[in-house]
Amino acid sequence: MKRKNILVLLVASMFVMAIGISSIATMPASAQGKSQDLGKNWRVFNVKPDTSSFWDINKAADLPGGVVQFPIQPFLTKTTGSFAVYLLNNYNVDMTGKTFNMNATWTPGSYETRSTSFPGAYVRFEFQDVTSGPYDANDYWWSTGGNSLDLNAATGGTLTVSLNDPSKWSNLCGRSATDTTAPYTDCITGNQIDVSPAAGFANAVKKVKLAGIAFGSSGSYASGVAIDGTNAGNFQVWNFTIQ
Repeated sequence: MKRKNILVLLVASMFVMAIGISSIATMPASAQGKSQDLGKNWRVFNVKPDTSSFWDINKAADLPGGVVQFPIQPFLTKTTGSFAVYLLNNYNVDMTGKTFNMNATWTPGSYETRSTSFPGAYVRFEFQDVTSGPYDANDYWWSTGGNSLDLNAATGGTLTVSLNDPSKWSNLCGRSATDTTAPYTDCITGNQIDVSPAAGFANAVKKVKLAGIAFGSSGSYASGVAIDGTNAGNFQVWNFTIQ
């Protein structure tokens, strides 16, 4: 129940994201034990909550050495400005048994999110098995709890999370991938989901379509982040593997 209050605004935007994401990359990435080419096909999803378009999708800039970077905009208010929400790439593979790994650095400062219910600002892994059409809570998964990096506690770090440990992952409704409850009510649509989160997680890892990282608070996993002050921050990913 704690995470059931994922921002309604975020959830509504998932429909927009689902419609638009499918065309963002032309070359599926390899997840078979190889490091993702950080200079190609990564997209940054920035949320602009006070605009009618809502999403601003940009190609992440690549630097020599395979580093990818993008700006994090200055914080204005919870309902205005621009918040970095996702860095995603196309993966069209079975990821059963794989492990996510990332090395990243970011501009020191105080980071804010759009969340009004949960504190903190974090970066965590995210994957999904849909890019368009209908979806339910079992289609989107985040590495949660301590399986994230605290943007306000450091200026860089390494994050490693295995898909072999479902206790480290939660779905769109905040339900653990160890939860065997079925059926259960989708917190977004109110519809009944006949597949348990545990079974849904096992299904999702077999057909991952998009994967990468998400920015949000302790309980609102994709509420986005912005940095206090007048200058934009910078986020750099030095290594990203799923192997």
